[in-house]
Amino acid sequence: MATFAFVSIFENMSLRKRIYFSIVGMTLLSFLIIGTATIFYTKTENEKYHRDRLARKERAVEVALNYYLKDSDGDLNSFYTKDFHDKIIELADIHALELNLFDLEGKWFSSSNFEYFDLGILPDSISKSTLKDLKEEGGHLLTSKVAKGEELIYSLAYVLNQSGEPVAIMNIPYFTSDELSREETEEFLLALVEVYTILLIAGLILAYYLSNSITKNLITVTKKINSLSLSETNQEIPWNGKDEIGSLVDAYNQKVRELEINAQKLAQSERQSAWREMAKQVAHEIKNPLTPMLLQVQQLERSWKDGKEDFGERLQKFKQTMAEQIETLSRIASEFSSFAKMPAPKKSEIILQESIEKVVHLFAGSDSYKLTWELPEKPCNIYADKDHISRILNNLITNATQAVPADKKGEIEIELSENAHGAIISVTDNGVGIPKEQLNEIFEPNFTTKSSGTGLGLAMVKSMVELANGEIEIVSKVGFGTTFIIHLPLHKSET
Repeated sequence: MATFAFVSIFENMSLRKRIYFSIVGMTLLSFLIIGTATIFYTKTENEKYHRDRLARKERAVEVALNYYLKDSDGDLNSFYTKDFHDKIIELADIHALELNLFDLEGKWFSSSNFEYFDLGILPDSISKSTLKDLKEEGGHLLTSKVAKGEELIYSLAYVLNQSGEPVAIMNIPYFTSDELSREETEEFLLALVEVYTILLIAGLILAYYLSNSITKNLITVTKKINSLSLSETNQEIPWNGKDEIGSLVDAYNQKVRELEINAQKLAQSERQSAWREMAKQVAHEIKNPLTPMLLQVQQLERSWKDGKEDFGERLQKFKQTMAEQIETLSRIASEFSSFAKMPAPKKSEIILQESIEKVVHLFAGSDSYKLTWELPEKPCNIYADKDHISRILNNLITNATQAVPADKKGEIEIELSENAHGAIISVTDNGVGIPKEQLNEIFEPNFTTKSSGTGLGLAMVKSMVELANGEIEIVSKVGFGTTFIIHLPLHKSET
């Protein structure tokens, strides 16, 4: 569970932090491995050194005793003489160790120092199991125990007579004091800490520059990817390296080139589609007035041929109808022209109350509808194109008057308010309303609910609102009416 948690935390780190912690972790881990291996190796070598040293001393003492006893009869009586005891002490002094002798049954009978027996460090007899092991090992046995807080190794070996038969058992106790070895190990580890401290500092500096180099390039690639756009020219990333980041950059540059080609194809396709739709709409709108115009011409021609007495009256009506239809064609052309051009806005600071009052006064006083408006006393200043605001209001109020059926008294309300986000203009009518399924299409260029018109008015309204950095929404209920709501950001004058 702890390992899983660590892996989870590590994976959630940034690449820069992972590089840092990886280098630091590897440095510390290598220090622990080398330190542990050093301690283990030093301890092993120290044990081997002491055992080899004891074996050498044991052999030297054994040779000296055998040489001393070569002229003896080989019984124990020669071991109890003063000369033999002096020889034991002499050998102990020469080799700087203690020497004990036991008979073949494991009973102690001579020693260069009795202190080990008095302190209970060594037993005064050898166990039967140890005697058995000594015999099975060919007359030489090395064993160990802990005494006085240190490891005590001691050897057992047979003392041989002239015939090569064992006559006694020699014991050499040996304390493996590792004080010197411990000091050497501590000195080595201290030097190792100093070296690894330098390596750690160097690693951190290297990790800093390495992580910065890697993440900087990755951040550059990320920013470029996030800035990809179909509507703008995308820049390729220059990169000369052949590393993994270079492969990523090459893949990005390839996609940029493909995107540029696809964007051009898409833009061309959209333009062609838009022109096709526009051509269909223009043809449809022009065809509508042309049909009655053709009928009127045919009827006038028939009246002329038939010599109708009321030809003058018919000619007058024909003139009036032609004027109306020509005016309709002119209006259609103007609307399409306005929608196609949509000049760049000339923004300035505007007081909304003044713009609204100028427009509503043009529509006030009609007998077919009642127009009311509510404006706050505090000026609502915005930064937009003055003509665009007038056209927006004109279009919305005109739509409101046309949305009311002929058998119903129209009521149109215009309200201006302000909140923390900006100014709000609402235009409400009590007309027929718009079905829910048509609300998403209301601002499409070819959408209209009227029997005449191009369907471009609301599309231009939406475009002009967006040019003023605003938003427009619609709320409608069939049979009750419609409300258009415009949100515009306020503009604070510099003082």
